[in-house]
Amino acid sequence: MAAVSNTRAEVRDETSPTAKKRVRRNRGDIRSLFLKAATAEFGQHGFEGASTRTIAARVDAHQPQINYHFASKDDLWRATVDHLFSLLDDAMAGVGDIEDPGEAFAETIRRLVRFAAAHPDLNRIMVQEASSPSARMEWVTETHIRPRFEQRREIWRQLRREGVAAPIDEMAMHYVLIGAVSLPYVNAPEVELLTGSSPTDPERIEAHAEGLVATFLPGLAERD
Repeated sequence: MAAVSNTRAEVRDETSPTAKKRVRRNRGDIRSLFLKAATAEFGQHGFEGASTRTIAARVDAHQPQINYHFASKDDLWRATVDHLFSLLDDAMAGVGDIEDPGEAFAETIRRLVRFAAAHPDLNRIMVQEASSPSARMEWVTETHIRPRFEQRREIWRQLRREGVAAPIDEMAMHYVLIGAVSLPYVNAPEVELLTGSSPTDPERIEAHAEGLVATFLPGLAERD
């Protein structure tokens, strides 16, 4: 999970900072737009480099409006991360109902890949934040990362005992999985230069997912 493009993404349609006429929006709408703009800004520039003035401009709003909806820049960052993990939870809905642990883990991989392709800024934000200790890193680890890691590693241990999972421990599994799932989308410009095509082509996304299923769960195909 390496270099991130410095190009500032724009929120288009009614959210363009160049819009000449302000659109009347309700409180929920503007808060949602701020979160969308903050996702791109924090993903590209990290917490320290992100500008609340730029976030406001992305949605054709004034900077004081951010203060009305969020107590501070830190509060906006945490709300943005909460929002992204909420989207991830929505994307994973129903996986827990799959009875076979191997099939459930395989579906987890597929959905993680699809989510990373659709929302690369979550992983960009995590790369930016995880490079140094901070109160924000402690918060996101305990609030969002640890619960998912604990749940996933218990399933991984079971799959290793059954000979379905690759012979790597759960810590390696966690970081290799997250990196393998997200890196082609975090580094999409590099992928396009290397391969001449977009990693977000639907067929490539599915091929990527199935390749990781085969890599992490070699015993699944043998069992079938």
